[in-house]
Amino acid sequence: MTGKLIDHFPIAIASMSLGRAAHHDLETKLSAAAAAGFQGIELFYEDIKLPARAMTTGTFEENLHISAQNFRDICDKYSLKIIVFQPFKNYDGLLSPKRHAEKIAKLRNWLKIAKILRTDTIQIPSMFHQDPEIATGDEAKIVADMQEVADIGAEVGIKFAYETMAWGAHNDTWQGAWNLTQKIDRPNFGMCLDTYQILAQTWADCTSVSGLRENAEERLRKDIAEFLKEVPLEKVYYVQLSDAERISPPLSESHEWWNPKMKPNMTWSRNARLFPFEEELGGYMPVLEMLKTWIFDWGYRGWVSLELFNRSISDPDPSVPAEHARRGIESWKKCIKALKLDEIDA
Repeated sequence: MTGKLIDHFPIAIASMSLGRAAHHDLETKLSAAAAAGFQGIELFYEDIKLPARAMTTGTFEENLHISAQNFRDICDKYSLKIIVFQPFKNYDGLLSPKRHAEKIAKLRNWLKIAKILRTDTIQIPSMFHQDPEIATGDEAKIVADMQEVADIGAEVGIKFAYETMAWGAHNDTWQGAWNLTQKIDRPNFGMCLDTYQILAQTWADCTSVSGLRENAEERLRKDIAEFLKEVPLEKVYYVQLSDAERISPPLSESHEWWNPKMKPNMTWSRNARLFPFEEELGGYMPVLEMLKTWIFDWGYRGWVSLELFNRSISDPDPSVPAEHARRGIESWKKCIKALKLDEIDA
């Protein structure tokens, strides 16, 4: 590929970032994404699950396949590529053989769905079930679990992108993800990098009045240096860009969003994530600095996805899909301008 640097970064958006499936239909969401200028979509499971649940005949598994084909057909209509199917969640470290077997059965169906969608990637977030009687943090167990899914997926040409959640029960940093990825040691098992998930653990603190961790800038500098030294490009399958709102007052037990069943970073994510460059809405993380590092110091080229979880995606207002698509693409345009990606030769 020649031309300008921007040509190496096809842009996607996560389907749930255009509005939750309970309130907004696929045609409206996907048409809004295409009209805004997005080229790809991350399919969030609920966007095929809820339509499948609403079907009155057939088994749920059969209806999931019908729903997936419908999603694929609409994406084809608007020339949108499905870059990943996600999230295959709360799998790693399950202690119950029965629950583990159920997850593997679900995975085999997901592989069929992935083929319908014509995507080659399934995203697995790190376990965030907090009950130690449900899942273990034992590294050997988690590695074996992930090797199992990788080997099953390899039979049909599917790869897996592991993403550590900033509220993960056992792994909540990119270092943890990279450590596991190395030990899993499968050619079809890599990582997804998310600016929110990284910065919420390294730089930001939603429970602090300042919104920052102690020595935030120095922590970030060291974290970036370590990342550049440790992680090879070929083990990251795609990246996600997301900021978050500085909460005032900070998250605490007296805050209206407080949920004792969630770690603070999960509560923050569910309610207050933003697209990059939305300072007017309270965004403040150094997302651009991280993206700049990935592109210029690390050499990343590939899919960039805008991912937003926020209380606004549950708003039933019919304007939400178009408004979120507009906000997302405007955010990306600001990234392009700030880094001069449309001026620098590839």
